[in-house]
Amino acid sequence: MIYDVAIIGAGPAGATAAHILQQQKHNIIFLDKKTFPRNKPCAGILPPKIKTLLTLPPEIYERPLTGYRIYPPSNKKVESIFPEHGYIVRREIFDSYLHKTYKIQPIQNTVKKISETKNYYTITGKKNTYKSRFIIAADGAASTIQKNCNITLNNFAIAAQYELELPKKIIDTRIGDWFEVYYVIEYGYAWISPLKNTIKIGVGILSEYITKNIWEALKNFMNHDVIKEKLNKAKAIGKEAAIIPMAGPLVKPVSNQILFAGDAGGFVYPGTGEGIYYAMKS
Repeated sequence: MIYDVAIIGAGPAGATAAHILQQQKHNIIFLDKKTFPRNKPCAGILPPKIKTLLTLPPEIYERPLTGYRIYPPSNKKVESIFPEHGYIVRREIFDSYLHKTYKIQPIQNTVKKISETKNYYTITGKKNTYKSRFIIAADGAASTIQKNCNITLNNFAIAAQYELELPKKIIDTRIGDWFEVYYVIEYGYAWISPLKNTIKIGVGILSEYITKNIWEALKNFMNHDVIKEKLNKAKAIGKEAAIIPMAGPLVKPVSNQILFAGDAGGFVYPGTGEGIYYAMKS
């Protein structure tokens, strides 16, 4: 069979696309290389504007998000308070919640390549092959579909993130319900995202300016005077790395019958790395 649309990638961009297209009665195939629930390297920040797209019940998010707490090089913090709270989420919970809410379930298959004929694309996966007239590429910053189309994102950051265990009372006192962004790293920034009983702390640096191992840069940030006090008695329980598009959306996020959405289309705000809302909106 030839599908109307093949959606590659089941994160927020792909899930939203699948939901809208199903509502419009299109015949779709929805693929992801992972089985869900799965983790995704992410600070999990959803500002209040996400509520124009959906509202989350309390059991889905880790904390309400009060606003951004910004630390410039002078370390004189600036607090930007939202008019209403946003959300801080775990991606393994949030993405699966979208699938359940939208009544969609991705098929696990790793897409290896695509090839174009006159009327459709052939999508070759590790397990099966599919045919589709259109493709929505929502397969992340390291998009396989991008490579097949000879499209590259010009600027990206290399990011590294630890998850640290801390009692809720200590997180409430030292960080609260704020997303903290630190502009104290040359050609990059760092962040602290509080969850219920853990925090995520990370750094992102433009790839062309990385002069040392990214994990060394993260450890150096964790030894910063302001940070050491906040991390006192914290225990590392996980780490992850990712790439973050830093040039904004592709000037032309289409190629023939292919649309690039989410990270694959560069829909990330470079100033903070925020991408979930823009992925869904794209």
